[in-house]
Amino acid sequence: MKLSHSYSVDNMLPCLVALWRLVMIAPSLVTHSVDSVVAPNHFLGTCLTQEWALETGATLNIDISDRNADGQLEHPFLHKALPQRRFRVEDPRTSSRKTYTAADIPDGAVIYGVGATVDATTGSLTSRGTVNGSLILELSGWSTHSLATLVFSIIAYEVYGYPVSHYSISDTLTTAQRMSSVFTGKTTPTHANLEVWVAGIEAELHKYVNESLPVGGIGYFGRSGLYTTVDFIQSSLQKTPPLFANFYKGYEVNEDLITAVPVSGLQTSKFFPPDKIYCEDDSYGCRGNCSMTHACKLREDQHGECAVVVMMYDYFDPGYLQAVMSNINIPAYFCFLGYDGVQNFVLDAQKNSRPVLFYHYEPDLFHVTYPGLFDRVFLPRSVPERVVLATGKFGENGYGGKTNNPVDVDFPVTTLTKYAAAVLQNDRLLGRFVTQYVLSELHINDLLRKYLSASKSGPNGEPAEEDPTFHAACSWLKENYEVWRLWLDRLPLCDFHSHMTYEISGCNNTDQRTITFAWRLPSPEDHSLPYECDGGMFSLPASIQTSRSCEWLLEDDSRWTPWIDDKPVCDSTFFTYRIADCDSSANRIVKYWWRLPNPNNTSQSLECRDGDSLPEDVSIDCDYMPYMSPGFVGITATAGLLMVIIVVCIVFVFVNRNAPIIKRSQYEFLLTMLVGGVLTCVAAILYAGEPNAALCVARPLVLSGGFTSIFGSLLVKSLRVYRVFMRSAFKKKTVSAGLMFKLFLGMHSIDVVIIGIWYIVDKPTPHITMNIASEFLGEVDLITCESRSVIFTAVLFFWKAVVLLVGLYLSFLIRKISADFQESLWIFASCLVVLVACVLLLPLAYMVQLSAVIFYLFLSVILLICTAVVMGLMIIPKLKKMRVADVNSSSGKSLPSLRSRKTTNVSQVSRAEFDRVETERDEDEPKRSSTVAELRKPSEVDESKKVMPGPRRPTVTNILPFVPDDQPASKTSSSQHEVVPR
Repeated sequence: MKLSHSYSVDNMLPCLVALWRLVMIAPSLVTHSVDSVVAPNHFLGTCLTQEWALETGATLNIDISDRNADGQLEHPFLHKALPQRRFRVEDPRTSSRKTYTAADIPDGAVIYGVGATVDATTGSLTSRGTVNGSLILELSGWSTHSLATLVFSIIAYEVYGYPVSHYSISDTLTTAQRMSSVFTGKTTPTHANLEVWVAGIEAELHKYVNESLPVGGIGYFGRSGLYTTVDFIQSSLQKTPPLFANFYKGYEVNEDLITAVPVSGLQTSKFFPPDKIYCEDDSYGCRGNCSMTHACKLREDQHGECAVVVMMYDYFDPGYLQAVMSNINIPAYFCFLGYDGVQNFVLDAQKNSRPVLFYHYEPDLFHVTYPGLFDRVFLPRSVPERVVLATGKFGENGYGGKTNNPVDVDFPVTTLTKYAAAVLQNDRLLGRFVTQYVLSELHINDLLRKYLSASKSGPNGEPAEEDPTFHAACSWLKENYEVWRLWLDRLPLCDFHSHMTYEISGCNNTDQRTITFAWRLPSPEDHSLPYECDGGMFSLPASIQTSRSCEWLLEDDSRWTPWIDDKPVCDSTFFTYRIADCDSSANRIVKYWWRLPNPNNTSQSLECRDGDSLPEDVSIDCDYMPYMSPGFVGITATAGLLMVIIVVCIVFVFVNRNAPIIKRSQYEFLLTMLVGGVLTCVAAILYAGEPNAALCVARPLVLSGGFTSIFGSLLVKSLRVYRVFMRSAFKKKTVSAGLMFKLFLGMHSIDVVIIGIWYIVDKPTPHITMNIASEFLGEVDLITCESRSVIFTAVLFFWKAVVLLVGLYLSFLIRKISADFQESLWIFASCLVVLVACVLLLPLAYMVQLSAVIFYLFLSVILLICTAVVMGLMIIPKLKKMRVADVNSSSGKSLPSLRSRKTTNVSQVSRAEFDRVETERDEDEPKRSSTVAELRKPSEVDESKKVMPGPRRPTVTNILPFVPDDQPASKTSSSQHEVVPR
């Protein structure tokens, strides 16, 4: 719509008021446009065809499939309409459900979203379509605006692939506001208006300059003016003297020109008065739809008749033409008939060769429809300094009064400006397009002619085209490829990160991952081609097969994207190894192979090239002693033989338990010691094999039990001898085997408590650790029995050390007792053997890094040797003594009498004496006990028989308490052996 040409800020208010009135009657303004029975964006996608592209290519002698060095199409815009959208406008305003509600759209305005439909009969909207994500362009209603908008829409939709919506509204005053994020920008947002008559409304538009901005002129210019018919101009020149009907001076002084266009000619015509009021009384000096200059009033006062200028609306360039003609003293009326009234009156006058003066503007369909019939009347040359003086007012001093509006020059040329929302500047293609979009006056006139042609009725009176505006825009585009291709920017080069996506398959339980590629937005006609980019990585890469894990691939794709162009160089990450189970030689074979071998040549990798080759196989030590190993077989055989020997010893001791030598050695604890030897042999076997839950539990349990059985037995034996021989003679009492067994079981109970708590709190379990291998580049899995803490192992070691050291100490204390009653030498030697074994084993276990096989051999050999030595030390001397006793018995040697000895000590008590006393025990225990009790009561002994002070010597009664209580007493009278102290 045409606005005031005033550039004064003070003069803005009348212009804005006039513009608001324009909005209120917007429907009447668009009557000059041919209404369509379809939505204005209905035919988008049907203009540019493949035939057009080929024909244009042939006409220009170009191949539409040619590509440059970057792989881009040489003519990227010469193609048929895109079959579906390619891009979208990312605008948060349009995503809200509160946009374009019925309450927010003003009367007369209509939103045509993508896919909108209208009623074919009434033309009313039936479905608004989809607005979100589309490019929303304003349609202001007049022909040039509609044509310029449709040209832009077709390119945006069919060449670039943006969905396009149209918002039909005549109010350009709030154009910038609709492009902002406030007020109407929130409820009815738009993105561009391609033809804005900014004269007089710059201040209003600039309020939203941070979110909307002018992006240059549309190319053609707008200019209002005073027009007349060419016939009138020509006929005036034929007069004598010639008259210049197209120059303002003649209308100041020439009566013939003034009277040629009399006001009476209009007032008596059928076009006046109009059917509605277009200028209210007392508005712009009007009365009865007309106003007059002061010169006209003076002329009428002298009974002259004034000329008449036919006007459209009082808010079209308000007061400007009236003030100019008043200030240059042209006597004239200004009568307002509306757009159609002016057009009808002028065409009737031209048809009947009547002169006429009327207000109009260009560009407009009227001048294209009737070319060569009308021309401008030149007013004083437009001077910017005078133009800015316009106030936008007229008739301030009443009907026919002088005006205070000082403007007295012709209309200025108005730049028709494109306005765009700032959000479009974020889109490279649309931002450049809306900036570069320019239609020259030649182009817009051509479009208007095409529109006019498409609007004419067909042979039967039907419209030539269903949508003349779209048809005209489409025809112009097909004929002017060389013009509009310069407005556009190429699609971006195809890039992996921006335009491609990938999918990784084989992530679940497979050794091979396959990376396949696809376009983020593939061409709907050929999915192997991109839709939103051109050139660069124009074709999809071949699938990549890799052994890398999905986690590694997804963590940072920049690590493997170079593989798209060239395979990586082979290194150790591309091959792997497998460590075999332990074989009979106690070795594990490390075998290498490519993670992804070439199926045609397994010595080469499918996923890499050159670089490292596949390493040779490597042999490493086992982390445990395998059962099929010859070393284990040997240990098992040795342990088995030793156990057989020990079992034989157990049988021998039990059978000969009443033999004096065996009896004095406390055969019960000899048996428990031998059982401990069997357990130790079993432990030597259990420490072989792959650790499992059962072995991890059994190993410390069996070994601990064996140790305690052996050295607990030795400790109890020594303790019993100590209690019998090394305490005061008058404090001795019977030390029974039952009591010693309780002590023996107590030691085992401590074992049970320590191991039980250990197993409850931190039971040893098989644990696999990955250690850096020294034999090859990689890691090896080691399986061991482990606990979280070593505290229980330390406590158990401490307890064993206590048993060992106490036994060692007791053996030292009884070292002087007769060898028949104590085994201190052999116990001491056994303890030393164990200490030496511990000195050897503990550093090997905790300080020296040995292979599991070697350590097992050390452990088992030392265990078996120690067990054999300890068993031998405790059994072999007894066998020898039994043999000597048998020899002496068979030779009939007599034994010395106990009474023959004048003096003796404990160490000199002979084996024969003890044997005789053992065989001649009292018949019953009570009598023996009472005898001993009497001997221990010094108060009951006769004074005459008291012994003088002197060295003590042991008596038979000193020895009797050592005799086990559970052995049968001898039936020989004890009186004949009774010895009393002196």
